[in-house]
Amino acid sequence: MTSPNQLLRSAGLTPDGVVAWGTRIPLDVPGVYLASTSSDPDESHGRPNAAIDARAVETLLRMRPEATVDGRPATARSITERLEAMWVPGEPVVYIGLAGTSVSSRVRQHFATRIGARAPHAGGWPIKMMADIDRLWIHFASCDDPATTEQSLLRAFADGLPDDVVAGLHDRNVVIPFANLEVTKGRRKAHGFRGVKESQAATSASRSLTTARMSPSSASLPVRSADRLETNSCWRTQNVTAADIARGRIRIPGPTKALFPSERATVDVELCGEQLRSRWDPKFGPDRERSGIVSVPKSILARLVQPGHQLTVTVADGLIRIGAAT
Repeated sequence: MTSPNQLLRSAGLTPDGVVAWGTRIPLDVPGVYLASTSSDPDESHGRPNAAIDARAVETLLRMRPEATVDGRPATARSITERLEAMWVPGEPVVYIGLAGTSVSSRVRQHFATRIGARAPHAGGWPIKMMADIDRLWIHFASCDDPATTEQSLLRAFADGLPDDVVAGLHDRNVVIPFANLEVTKGRRKAHGFRGVKESQAATSASRSLTTARMSPSSASLPVRSADRLETNSCWRTQNVTAADIARGRIRIPGPTKALFPSERATVDVELCGEQLRSRWDPKFGPDRERSGIVSVPKSILARLVQPGHQLTVTVADGLIRIGAAT
């Protein structure tokens, strides 16, 4: 087994640091990052078995009912069993990723991508199925050639595994961390999953709708496809407090952020039937992720919403609808 530091140093890198899952990384240059079950960069031992979150699996099935495992309609059992079979026993590193421009930005996209979505970054989606995802740690380092370095790290990972561990893997031919799905284009892990992410066509359509409705700074940041969102009653705001109304803000919890851009932007919002141009701040840093903020004129918010109310959130035709109070 290999620790995060051993992997990074095997590629000639100097580790730059480690942060808890969901925390902003202070590295705005190209590099690589490793998701690990340990905060200790020298820890070379991980859990023997996967811990898959049944609620996350249910969410995946709800968001992607077309999902299959080995060509058959996916079930909670088949998804869980396949993910458990992909686990690399005793290995602390569960994912290796690269960032071609900014490690901070790329990892933030990873954090922001919701279950079943393709954008902004669905690589390593099995991580979102882990029951203890909030106890993961991100180890990171800068480098000049992230793509080549990532390949070096994947080789070092495979070379560090004992033969008996490799023999027990679901795919013994493509040996990579639990949440990595491919080594290079065309050489993928035989995981058997299909349809677990939004189709490229749906993502492109969603991006087009968003581009038409949002400011240029947010045009490349898609929202989920409207047909799935409007039937999902789970997308809600935080309870609106008197302090929120006084400050002209609507707080958006983590799961509902999936409907909004992953960066600060100006968005079109329909609040209780009234259309507004609002400022959006996802609040990803600088320390831990917090509820996002939709800024609304105080007078309008006070007129439309009462303290203690929670609002539904949907997206249709690129317009974010924050619904009647409940």
